[in-house]
Amino acid sequence: MAQLNLENGSAGKRLGAKLVDGIPPALITGLAAVVGMPLIGYEQVSASSAVVDLSMFFVVTGAGSLLALGYWIFLWGWEAKTGKTPGNLMFGLRTTNEEGFAPGWLAVFLRNLIIGLSGIIPVVGFVIVMISNLFDSHGKRQGWYDKAARTFVFDVRRGRNPLPTGGIHGPSSFAPQPPPPAVKPIQSPVVSRPELVARTVEPVVNQSERVPTGRTAPLPDFGTLHPDEESGETVMSRNSAPVKTYADPSGSAPVRILLDDGRDLVLQSLALIGRNPAAKDNQPAQLIPVQDEGRSVSKTHLQLRVEAGRLWVTDRNSTNGSAVAGADGERTPLPGGQPYWVPPGSTVHFGDRSFRVEQA
Repeated sequence: MAQLNLENGSAGKRLGAKLVDGIPPALITGLAAVVGMPLIGYEQVSASSAVVDLSMFFVVTGAGSLLALGYWIFLWGWEAKTGKTPGNLMFGLRTTNEEGFAPGWLAVFLRNLIIGLSGIIPVVGFVIVMISNLFDSHGKRQGWYDKAARTFVFDVRRGRNPLPTGGIHGPSSFAPQPPPPAVKPIQSPVVSRPELVARTVEPVVNQSERVPTGRTAPLPDFGTLHPDEESGETVMSRNSAPVKTYADPSGSAPVRILLDDGRDLVLQSLALIGRNPAAKDNQPAQLIPVQDEGRSVSKTHLQLRVEAGRLWVTDRNSTNGSAVAGADGERTPLPGGQPYWVPPGSTVHFGDRSFRVEQA
């Protein structure tokens, strides 16, 4: 099974990779010095004086320094465009920007500048800077040099390589491919609090007329909340159009979701998804835990509610946010606390994880 999660590069691997990157220029300059030493001219002028000719030594060591500089420039561009270096390849690491793509020239320059300045304190300074991701409170993702350059380092042997697979948010190819959706995601017309909404009232219109294929349905003109909202019922009006009352959501048609880890789940009413989801006040809900060692997913990241065969998704003010994508790949970010209707065939992205929505 393909690796779906992103894995942060460990401090030890980062340190080892950077040491490997420094071996070629060290060998080049060292070899130049060894070759240049015999070329130092020495002439005894008198019993008390001598002339030392260092010209050939400087020529050879200067050539070695130019070769080492050329190596560093090549390495700079290679890492900027591909996230690779000799050390990264050896230890299975990749350097990316904060979106999970090639970091770029400026980012690589900044991170290497900080690493280079750490040498002001010989050995100790370099080691502390290279393992500084151990001091990062956000899942050990970034060292000090990464925070300054806005970069990440991922272990592509233990997890997914974001560079060829759609960046941080992941590609749809890691989940079953959805058929083209009939509509794009639209903002939910439900005005409710999560603990309420036992019944929804909306206009009786032909679905094909209300949401033409390939177009986004217009947002409704919200009415005021019915006085009996406190009893568990939410009522909306739209001008004077006739309305149709749906039964309790628990009796509506179920909805299937296909998680990117292969799980196929059927939702009947209310569900919560996250690293360690928990319902408040013993609220009955289906709890769906997901693994995410990178901690991009909040403990309770999303609330999923099935009403009249439709899935409404609410981001629970998560740290990294959520988005809904159609077959065209266009993403609609989900504002925290606002329910959105997600039609079948769409993919919901939350943190580094995702699931596809299907009609059961």
